[in-house]
Amino acid sequence: MTVVATAGHVDHGKTSLVLALTGVDTDRLAEEKRRGLTIDLGFAHVEDLSFVDVPGHVRFLRNMLAGVGGIDACLFVIDAREGWMPQTEEHFEILRLLGVPAGVIAITKCDLVDAAHVDEVEVLVRHRCAGSFLDGAPVVRTSIHDPNSIDELARHLRSTPPRPSVQGARPRLWIDRVFAAAGAGTIVTGTLIDATLARGDELEVVPGAMRTRVRGLQTAGRNVESATPGTRVAVNLAGVAHGDIERGHQLVKPDEWWLADTFDATLHVLPGLRHALSRRGNFLLYVGTEELPATIRLIATEELQPGTSGHARVFLPRALALAPGDRFVLRETGRDETVAGGEVLEVDPTSRLSRARPTADVDSLIDQRGIVGTRELFLRTGQVHEPTVDDVIFSAAMLSAAHSELLDMVRSSGERGVDVSGLDDALRQAVKMLRPNTAVVESGRLYAPDKAPSQQLRSPVLDAFEAEPFAPPAASNFDRDELRRLVQAGRLVSLDGIHFATAAIDRAHDVVRQLIATKPAGFSASEFRDALGTSRKFAIPLAEALDARGITRRRGDVRIAGPRL
Repeated sequence: MTVVATAGHVDHGKTSLVLALTGVDTDRLAEEKRRGLTIDLGFAHVEDLSFVDVPGHVRFLRNMLAGVGGIDACLFVIDAREGWMPQTEEHFEILRLLGVPAGVIAITKCDLVDAAHVDEVEVLVRHRCAGSFLDGAPVVRTSIHDPNSIDELARHLRSTPPRPSVQGARPRLWIDRVFAAAGAGTIVTGTLIDATLARGDELEVVPGAMRTRVRGLQTAGRNVESATPGTRVAVNLAGVAHGDIERGHQLVKPDEWWLADTFDATLHVLPGLRHALSRRGNFLLYVGTEELPATIRLIATEELQPGTSGHARVFLPRALALAPGDRFVLRETGRDETVAGGEVLEVDPTSRLSRARPTADVDSLIDQRGIVGTRELFLRTGQVHEPTVDDVIFSAAMLSAAHSELLDMVRSSGERGVDVSGLDDALRQAVKMLRPNTAVVESGRLYAPDKAPSQQLRSPVLDAFEAEPFAPPAASNFDRDELRRLVQAGRLVSLDGIHFATAAIDRAHDVVRQLIATKPAGFSASEFRDALGTSRKFAIPLAEALDARGITRRRGDVRIAGPRL
């Protein structure tokens, strides 16, 4: 189904055209009927066309902007008597900024003027649309009293292909209407984007994190089991009151989005603007069906001239489910004018503004960050990327630098090796990518291959300590020089004057994992002692060693999982 939004100046005949095309009067409000003026969005469908009728008056521009996001095409309406008017121009620029790919131009009320005048209007319209998405678009001369002209308009609209839809992994619905239906409960409508939505899906309302479930789905008035991206849908929601949801809210699947109140974006300043765009001013941002106040900070420049493009960081008062590629419009409230539009590149950027290099390219983003988790990347971009190791993605430069740093540490550590648990997260992940002929891990330490304990002669002293890892023999039973040599080689470790085999720390780590799995709220010192099968004398130094390595963390009288468990 092709989703078409009307656009054009107030009283140019948009609603009358939709009525002629569909038989549906989209002016549903009593005030609209009384004033003969479209105030809010109206909806109608016929066969394979779905219409969103938007208001033309400047005072209702927010409603217009809520109706044109995610559409396939526009029905661009111009009155033959008045021609190109101020709201014609603003609607035209908004459609360009939002990346609407196609449209059909309808010159209305042609029965009220002579053919020569219509010719002049058409020439002007084609001139204004030159070089835009409407360049070469069909121009249909219409009158609601001429069925042939309406049939011709319908044929052109049906021949307009839907916007190419890229099937993503996570559905999103910007809500444009909310109401309660007798016997059904809360109903919301909108144009579905990004991915398929199905009956029974568990969803979350943004903002508010209210959980709900899809009780029923309709497209074009028909009950369906699932809906695909690019279709108008009505969603019957379970477990939420219609008074808790409003236009501008979003429906998404839980835990699939990186909700952000800041994003970096491209910014395109309208060519007809009479002043430069800078950070100064009170702005409103329109994205999806939402309107929010926004603060902008331009990147690498102080201002942008009319007709130019640049980058900006945008700050919002609340978090949204945004993705790279989302289009938005920016209006300045002081001058009451549309000033710019753009495309989201990166949500919740991590770089400082002075160092920002915004991009929507995932590989470039990885190169800039150096290392990123696969889940974080999915939440930020919606894209699934093959990990370098485990659930982590390294840039080539970051992995090379990490390996160089590790090999320097290994070379300087000699027989003592490097304590892997003491490395930062990036280096610990990079260890797993080292080739065995470069470095090896034994008993939680990283060695050059020829310095690894397994390559050294066995020591009877070490054997004695490894035989009883959690209840080691007294150090006084052994030669002090031999003990010192084993400590320096990283084979033994001294904890509060008690010598343990280094492998005892790793085995204690494994015990802690098992304890936390059964006692996520934490375990006591006595429970740790019993799990080791030893005495408090030995358990406490081992517990403190695990604390120091970040494997555990004390909270009152118990120990809980640490950041490096």
